[in-house]
Amino acid sequence: MAEYEVAIIGGGPAGLAAALTLSRSMMRTIIFDSPLPPRNDASPHIGAYPGMDMATPKAVRETISDQIGNYGYTDIKSAEIASISGDDKEGFRLATQGGSSFGAKRVLLTTGMVDVFPMIAGIKDRWGTSVINSPFCQGYELRNRPWGIYVNRPELLAAAEVYRNWSRDLVMIVEPSIKVPEDRAKAIKSLGIEFVTGTAESLQGSGSALSEIVLRDGRRISREVLLIWPRQIQGELVKKLGLELCDDGYVNIDASYRTGRSGIYAAGDLTYGGHQNTNTAMHMGNMAAAWMVFDLCHNAGAQTADDQDNVARLIPSDLAETVSAPGYRPAEQDERYPQPKTA
Repeated sequence: MAEYEVAIIGGGPAGLAAALTLSRSMMRTIIFDSPLPPRNDASPHIGAYPGMDMATPKAVRETISDQIGNYGYTDIKSAEIASISGDDKEGFRLATQGGSSFGAKRVLLTTGMVDVFPMIAGIKDRWGTSVINSPFCQGYELRNRPWGIYVNRPELLAAAEVYRNWSRDLVMIVEPSIKVPEDRAKAIKSLGIEFVTGTAESLQGSGSALSEIVLRDGRRISREVLLIWPRQIQGELVKKLGLELCDDGYVNIDASYRTGRSGIYAAGDLTYGGHQNTNTAMHMGNMAAAWMVFDLCHNAGAQTADDQDNVARLIPSDLAETVSAPGYRPAEQDERYPQPKTA
């Protein structure tokens, strides 16, 4: 017999938001939070998070964890999951790297992604301070300074106009392997953005500050901010599970955050490569939890198809229209918020 209704793998924003919703739905839940530092650990703050704007990532996690604890339905365990076996009929068994075993009826993956940085000396010393991956998170604090945009992926070329919102002093450093269409290059240069072709070798500056970007051919570019969009890969657990991935490498989910393996759901950054941030991840975790509650309740009651239709009517009409669209993926659904494609 499963000890828990839901096991959540990952204690970041998506996982915590899901656990809070599940707790309020009186579902016995366990979160497995990796003992390793979270991806946003280097960030000095989380910007634009309503109610806790400019709070540190640690403070946000601790606040939500305390709120989850108020309900008494969720256990939070610091552990890495080594393997998941079983199915949605007999239940899943989750084995930790330390040798412990736990049972759950359903599994929610909120493991995030693994960032793969360009081989540039000095990135990690400045990551989250003078080297950033999104202007929405820390652009305000770095506004109006000289920025460098490291174009190691063609998608960054499409956002030149966006970056000008935070700084008019921009230099795009384009790796030689990136082919820039002539019309796009002309449009970017017309904005007053300088183009430099070359490969960055190292970053220079005092402490976490940035003063220069050094290219392999010896050229030095004076900049105070560098924006880099790391490539991303799935963590080892997702690879072991053999889940279906989309062409861009993110876990394929349906409108209800279900993966291709029955009983296993996914939410947060591992499912899309668009505008990854705390608020978006929390929304996805909350929605995934709601769908898991629907599914668990239906399963417990052995409801008919007609009953399932009735429950579906509980979903707001605008959301129902959105998630029922053919080929739905959260990152691509709303045309008002176009998402860059990953390479």
